[in-house]
Amino acid sequence: MENHPRRSEAARDPSPDRWGHATWTELAEVGIGRAPTTSRGDPVVAVLPVGAVEAHGPHLPLVTDVIIAVAAAKAALPGLRRLGCRPTLLPPLAYTAAPFAAGFPGTISVRPATVSALLSDIAESLEQQGVAALVVVNAHLDPAHLGAIAEVVAGRDAGPGGAGGQPGAADGPGGAPTPSRPMPVIHPDLTERRWASRLTDEFRSGACHAGRYETSVVMAATPGLVREDVRAGLRENPASLARAIHRGTATFKEAGVAEAYCGDPAAATAREGEETVAALAAIVVEAVAEGLGR
Repeated sequence: MENHPRRSEAARDPSPDRWGHATWTELAEVGIGRAPTTSRGDPVVAVLPVGAVEAHGPHLPLVTDVIIAVAAAKAALPGLRRLGCRPTLLPPLAYTAAPFAAGFPGTISVRPATVSALLSDIAESLEQQGVAALVVVNAHLDPAHLGAIAEVVAGRDAGPGGAGGQPGAADGPGGAPTPSRPMPVIHPDLTERRWASRLTDEFRSGACHAGRYETSVVMAATPGLVREDVRAGLRENPASLARAIHRGTATFKEAGVAEAYCGDPAAATAREGEETVAALAAIVVEAVAEGLGR
């Protein structure tokens, strides 16, 4: 007779993809909580999808950025395994600084300092459990939010040993952190040219909030959440948030985004969304390969 209840087939996997769906005993089997690498010698990387709860036009849900981040993070898992990592998907972080959309009903914005403190605490907790890297897969591009993430990344880079986020002699096996080098927080910032160049024309134009770029991904990932009857009648709004931010604009309405969308949502397609998710996943994998020297 068995002494313990039988686990489902999904729960038998010694390397569960989803941290939040695993039990603590299953994570212990991977090596979490014991050492900076797993018993099999492969570094565990924790993948954190990050988005916001904010207005995304009259046709997309408030959690659009979370949907995009989760889709990209899931799509990146096979590539991370091919690097020799053992990725696990953390529950997404949805609450963050979103002052640009604060004037719209439903948007929830917190202070950037709160976001930085939370990410720092998450990183510290993961580091104490032997995780080799925290990978932030972010789909929310509000400058205040990006600044909060950058602060955490820079703080980790400037930690003991001055490794600057790149692996070196102080690293353990597989690029894992050692007492002389903090666990890295890896964040491919999509506003940087090297990454933005991989994405769509609309994304690069800066007129991409709830436009064709984001709407396409939601159509591919969670089509039931797109208000199709509304989307089809929306006119293109060419207002570029990137240029507006450069001018010092602080809100969507000041930037000419009065209905909380810019770009061309009516032109969105699920196929483009699938292609965008694949491109985002490739960016994540490349950033991790660089960050861990793999």
